[in-house]
Amino acid sequence: MKDVLSQIKDDLGSEAVIISKREIRDHAFGMTARPMIEVTAAIDYDAAIFGTHIKGPALSVIAPQTLVKPRIDEPQTHIPVSEEIVELKAMMKEIIAQTGMNVHKNSSLRNSLMRRGIRAHLVDILLNKLGKDARIETIRELLQKVVRTNSAVEEKVWVFLGTTGVGKTTTMAKIAARSVLNEGKSVGLITLDTYRIGAIDQGRIYAKILNVPFISVTTAAEFRSALAQLASKDVILVDTVGRSPFCSDYIPQLGQYFDDIATCKFLLMPVATRDSEMNTITKTFAKLGIDRMIFTKEDEAIHTGSMITHNLLYRTPISYITNGQRVPEDIEGACSSKIVERCLGDIA
Repeated sequence: MKDVLSQIKDDLGSEAVIISKREIRDHAFGMTARPMIEVTAAIDYDAAIFGTHIKGPALSVIAPQTLVKPRIDEPQTHIPVSEEIVELKAMMKEIIAQTGMNVHKNSSLRNSLMRRGIRAHLVDILLNKLGKDARIETIRELLQKVVRTNSAVEEKVWVFLGTTGVGKTTTMAKIAARSVLNEGKSVGLITLDTYRIGAIDQGRIYAKILNVPFISVTTAAEFRSALAQLASKDVILVDTVGRSPFCSDYIPQLGQYFDDIATCKFLLMPVATRDSEMNTITKTFAKLGIDRMIFTKEDEAIHTGSMITHNLLYRTPISYITNGQRVPEDIEGACSSKIVERCLGDIA
């Protein structure tokens, strides 16, 4: 069908419309004959178009075995746009069906995966990749191979990004506590969040408990000065202001802080975030350059397939998952096998 559409465009131009289509067989080859698709297309009569597409050498293209047959023996009229769209949709469905994309459409496995929060077209890709071997066991194995995770970070400066209320400050405190108490690292904390009420006090309390330095800044120049003061630390964790992804001036202003500074930028996203909102948030913060994902509030999500959907679409490695308010207990390094197991759960 794609070859036919391409030939229509080459022979008749982009203004051609589809009149009809049907499946035919070349009976000269008997029962071994492969089915072919016959498509009838046409263009409005126009002197310029006639001279370009019909007159002269173009007639030699119209042979008995050719699947494209311009109808020039009768007056032509435009097919209404709505009918043309319906026709094109039908043709696309036929192409999809022929490529096997609908083989698993009504399977219980497909429906189960979608109910767990994995987007429909990604489920179809996974099932068609596995073909007849598509079972829950093979799905688990495939996802464990393709879901990307990475907790290792080379950069000293870690920046936590995200919209309001995603848990940036709490997550920063959890990672700071793990670094100090479990890994024996020296840590410094910086906050750019001078807008949210109590944000500075919250950060200062965490810093006091862990006995680490804490600096609040309001300008890019102050931020660079704070980095210089904390240069001797093993890790510098930076809390940023949470804003709506629709705030057009927020990202450019935030980007000024990190120009020419080696950082690892973490985008924080609650697991229960809807697909459309995940897309909007990711595209907005991608302008800053996202190196890792941290999925937060797993304990508040009914299903966790959003993590797999996001990872397969954007391929940004997941570093951490948080699942509660306790500091530092409720955070863990991301592992593809655990993510897949939590998402698929008891699917049989």
